[in-house]
Amino acid sequence: MPLLMALILTVFLCPAGQSHAEDASLVTLLRAQAFNKMFDGFDYYHVKIERDVTTTDGKHEVTAVASGKFLDQTRRVTVLFLIVGETVVGGQVLNEQGLPPCLLSVRPREESL
Repeated sequence: MPLLMALILTVFLCPAGQSHAEDASLVTLLRAQAFNKMFDGFDYYHVKIERDVTTTDGKHEVTAVASGKFLDQTRRVTVLFLIVGETVVGGQVLNEQGLPPCLLSVRPREESL
């Protein structure tokens, strides 16, 4: 019986569902406004929110880690974002490992006369 009571208290005192929903919306926002550009050309990438702190003026300071794969190369980036409302207003790369992919650029062929 004490175990059951502890479990019930844990469920009510630690609402994990709300945190997960907030993380999902932050991930969607960061993908749309920052990471899609950073990982353009990659086969896939994954985003994880490590820290989300709301300041007294309502801004969010979010630390996110994104990692992706392009052919046999991988890239991992940790970024600190400043978010106001639904807009990323700033960011700073804290750590980066790996290289971005080399995308082929299509240029008109130059011919000599």
